[in-house]
Amino acid sequence: MSEKWNIGDIAAAHFRTYVDARTGKRRRSDYLAFVGLPVFLGVLTGALRHFDRFALYDVSKLVGGIGIFTGLLFGLLTNVFTLSLRLQRDDDLADHKTTRSIKELFANLSWAVCVGLSLVVLLVACSSINNSQNRVSEWWTAILVTLFAHLILTVLMSLKRLWMAHSQIPLLPPKEK
Repeated sequence: MSEKWNIGDIAAAHFRTYVDARTGKRRRSDYLAFVGLPVFLGVLTGALRHFDRFALYDVSKLVGGIGIFTGLLFGLLTNVFTLSLRLQRDDDLADHKTTRSIKELFANLSWAVCVGLSLVVLLVACSSINNSQNRVSEWWTAILVTLFAHLILTVLMSLKRLWMAHSQIPLLPPKEK
């Protein structure tokens, strides 16, 4: 795989954030919440679609919204990059808890952008092979719902990390003049 578009490092950094902040140990509950729950929802909606209890039509209408949402996430990611750069260059803050929170936020937002881009590509693919008057198949339904749920949960985790970093501001050492 070309290093120009390999997202393995982004995925690894994101999944390394699934740890207990106090102990540094991996948390199974994070994997269940952020991977297991979306997969469960995808399988559930795929099964419901199979039994004609759930249906998606014309997913092309979602492309623009998810695309714009992903673009906004990318813009937020560049702002977090700038903040991360400032914090890491400050000798007093390089090892501070806030800096670690911002690094984790950067990893989570990077992953959210990757998931959003993947979702847009899959929505385009699905809409190009599916007539807008017909229901989307069970497999497409399961995949799209899984990715969408994972994206939303990842954004919520990013919001929580940003909130945690904000709550740590009073703990920062005073700036020298």
